[in-house]
Amino acid sequence: MADRELVQDALHLQRGAIAIVDPDGNVTWADDAWAALESQTDLPRVPIGKNLLEAYRRHHEPIAQAVGNAIAAVFEGKATYFEIEHRASRGSERSYLTSAAALRGDGAGLVLIHRVVSGGTRTNSPLPADTRTPSGDVFKRLTPREREVLEVMAAGLDNRAIAAKLRIQYTTVRGHVRAVIEKLGASSRLEAVARAYRNGWVTKE
Repeated sequence: MADRELVQDALHLQRGAIAIVDPDGNVTWADDAWAALESQTDLPRVPIGKNLLEAYRRHHEPIAQAVGNAIAAVFEGKATYFEIEHRASRGSERSYLTSAAALRGDGAGLVLIHRVVSGGTRTNSPLPADTRTPSGDVFKRLTPREREVLEVMAAGLDNRAIAAKLRIQYTTVRGHVRAVIEKLGASSRLEAVARAYRNGWVTKE
């Protein structure tokens, strides 16, 4: 049982659970990991078509209300990106990182990501790349293959699945993923995906 939980945690660390939320707070798209997300994060599970913002604001757990308030701040233009680390549940040693990035364009909504993180205090995350370098210039740093890899990363595939889909070697994929994260100025693959969604570099279809 413990081994299975470790494998599940490793999957979450690699992929996370991703959802697109429209300006009204409704989930319009989600990956398989989001659909399979168990309600062990003290955040209510909200399927496609349901209003995530309302569910978080109505929930009794403070973390859900905090995430709801942060989402509202993004919708209101008071923030473009946030990360909140929280315990899976009271007394649990597992913790999650919930992050969101505004999608490019007025009223475009946001991309929300949940993933398991290892214990300990997180170091300060770097500022979003577009606060330092124009987003178009950042994206131009990627090679055509790296852009292709980023598109598949955004669909929630892990490195082995990317290798199979693009018909390239696993070790080659690892190198491309590292390059994408570095060139986008992100601290993780999940942050790179969030920035890609926010700036319109990938699609949600």
